[in-house]
Amino acid sequence: MSRHIIDQTRQSDTTDYAAQYARIARAAGPNKASLQLQRRPVGPASGRRLMEFLRIARGRRA
Repeated sequence: MSRHIIDQTRQSDTTDYAAQYARIARAAGPNKASLQLQRRPVGPASGRRLMEFLRIARGRRA
């Protein structure tokens, strides 16, 4: 018995699966902005700024 004209096998498109997996992998990972902030170089004045912030937080004024 021959197949009917509308009986066709569905072609699986692997690019759709790959795109879905890539989207899920990007969503599961850290955000690009947070990674850039972590890799940002520390300037020479950052230690001094920290000391000033701590001084103000402890209640000591100039």
